[in-house]
Amino acid sequence: MRTPSLRTLGDATLVLAVTVAVFLALRESPVPELVSRWWTAGVAASALLLRLPGRRLPVGVAAVVVAVVVAGTAAGATPGITLALAVSTAVEALVVTWWLTGFELARARLATWSDYRRFLVAVGAGSAAAALTTSAAYGVLDRPEPGMLVVWVFLTHLAAQVAVLPPFLTQPDPGVRVRAVEVVVHLALLAAGATMCLLATADQPLAFVMLPLLVWSAARFTSRWTKVELVVVCSFLASLSMREVGPFAPLPEDAGVLDMLATPQALVTVGAITVVAFMVAMSSLRESTRLNRAHEVQLGQLMDSASGTAFVATDLDGTITWFSTGAEQLLGYRAEEVVGRCDPTRFHEVGEILDRARELGVAPGPEVLTRPVTTASDGSEQDTREWTWVRRDGSRTSVSASVSRVRDQAGRHVGWLDVVRDVTDRRAAEQALRQALDKERETNLRMRDLDRAKNDFVSSVSHELRTPLTSIIGYAEILGDDLAANLTPDQLQLVGSIDRNGERLLALVEDLLTLAKVEDGRLSVERRETDLRTPVRSATEVVSHAARSKRIALAVRTPDEPVVLQGDPCQLERLVLNLVGNAVKFTPEGGRVDVGLTVLGEPGAREAAVSVSDTGLGIPVEEQDQLFQRFFRSSLATEQAIQGTGLGLSIVRAIAEAHDGRVECTSAAGEGTTFRFVVPLDVPAPGPRIAPEGELDPQGLVRTG
Repeated sequence: MRTPSLRTLGDATLVLAVTVAVFLALRESPVPELVSRWWTAGVAASALLLRLPGRRLPVGVAAVVVAVVVAGTAAGATPGITLALAVSTAVEALVVTWWLTGFELARARLATWSDYRRFLVAVGAGSAAAALTTSAAYGVLDRPEPGMLVVWVFLTHLAAQVAVLPPFLTQPDPGVRVRAVEVVVHLALLAAGATMCLLATADQPLAFVMLPLLVWSAARFTSRWTKVELVVVCSFLASLSMREVGPFAPLPEDAGVLDMLATPQALVTVGAITVVAFMVAMSSLRESTRLNRAHEVQLGQLMDSASGTAFVATDLDGTITWFSTGAEQLLGYRAEEVVGRCDPTRFHEVGEILDRARELGVAPGPEVLTRPVTTASDGSEQDTREWTWVRRDGSRTSVSASVSRVRDQAGRHVGWLDVVRDVTDRRAAEQALRQALDKERETNLRMRDLDRAKNDFVSSVSHELRTPLTSIIGYAEILGDDLAANLTPDQLQLVGSIDRNGERLLALVEDLLTLAKVEDGRLSVERRETDLRTPVRSATEVVSHAARSKRIALAVRTPDEPVVLQGDPCQLERLVLNLVGNAVKFTPEGGRVDVGLTVLGEPGAREAAVSVSDTGLGIPVEEQDQLFQRFFRSSLATEQAIQGTGLGLSIVRAIAEAHDGRVECTSAAGEGTTFRFVVPLDVPAPGPRIAPEGELDPQGLVRTG
């Protein structure tokens, strides 16, 4: 990494180069009006701005303008000419820098063909900007031949940019090994070419001998060497021209376009463009070659490391051409023992080859392995099959072999590749898995029988419990009602406790019976025309006593018009009863439970929705996907020691699904819960209004608590 002091020194050197170039262009040019030596100022300014970060570009532009003004003043140029050169130089450098970097901090690259195209456009646009700016200024100043000036400035500046700017661009430089003899020979020929150019006359175009040497450098040496050599050679040719020696004639004062195209600047332009293109091509080729070799090494290492996989390649006749390390380990043969000497059928069990040959209708041999690919109707390029391979020691192993075509770069079929994997362990694992699945199937059957026996037992016991529980509840009601006058308050309290617990046991028995029917698929509903308002109101009325005892505000709202569907009123009442009962159970004293019945949708696709909302404990979001599983109870209910079996919601879902409906839940811990039962409606024919049951206020609202 360059230190700040070295970077500053380099920037200062470039500013000095701009100053000197402008001074020489104005003082020593053989044709002052054409400023033939000004081109070095433009490329130095471009190099300076390319080195600067984006935030320092204004400082760099200012330095360029000041350098040109100082040099022009020192050379005795008129203020108009000096200002024109300052603006032109700054514009050229800005155009080149913008096109190459976009004024970003990243350094411009010259690594790919897209970089090369960007480089050509940048230097061309910059040179054109310099030519047009200078010509316009000279036209304003009434200088002669502004049109010819455009051609000359463009040519000289383009030559300078393409020859001198590449060293300031980043380019990868893969390792290049060059023998010392080649370097010595190249330098000797370069010196001989320079001598020939130095001794040549204007009618001897020997300058072109330098071009093949530059191409040689781009092809064989590093890009850094080539860039330096390009700058040196181009500077040498330009210096010969300025000294009016060598193979280029001096530029006449009445120079035309053809005269300008016969200058060293034209040669430098063509040569530099060619050499830079060749340099980019060779750099890309070296990088591609390096990557290909690295990939080949990685591929070889990968295949050699695949000890459980064998790679066997053959030619079109089936003769083995490649035998991987994995194949050696799998079969026990060395590569030199089989490559070029046999085909892969040597490793197959003879009986399998003969059976497969008869099946395909071909002679035993390599075609047995490749025929399925060549005759595939779907155009498949690969065939995979399991075989038995025989190792060198006579032992056998089960393998999975995938045969595929090998094609060259032109797409021609040149051979076959057999990728073989040892599947002996897999076959053993599959056999063990089959045995485990058989055992699991037997276990599942036994568990199913046990589950059926359990359900039968629960159903039988529940039926047996229902009769005595009914008697207990009946006698408790007699004691609490008919004989209440003969009982003390404590005795009445005990009788009430017997009645409540009997009802709880009876409800549990009913839940168990219903659950047994659900699990056996015997839950049936007696569909008949039912006004859904009736089960909603009756279920709410049953729970109203429990709500009043906890001082819970219980409200139910139903439509004025009947909500008719084909359903089982008893099962629907039980569904609503479970939802409202849960809401009351999990709502603390002083809370609120709202029950609502609404009709959704358009005629022909209507649904009824029963919603039960409470202000109770709520249900944690992470537990809501388990709500309708049997025996599930939320963590909050367990922490609060709220009684329950966890069967109610599973029964709710079963009843809802039996009516082609669904149950939805919205809840969060500590924020209450809303259950919503949605069921499709059958639109009845117009008829008399079904009278509602129960006492209602004018709005159809029952309130307790």
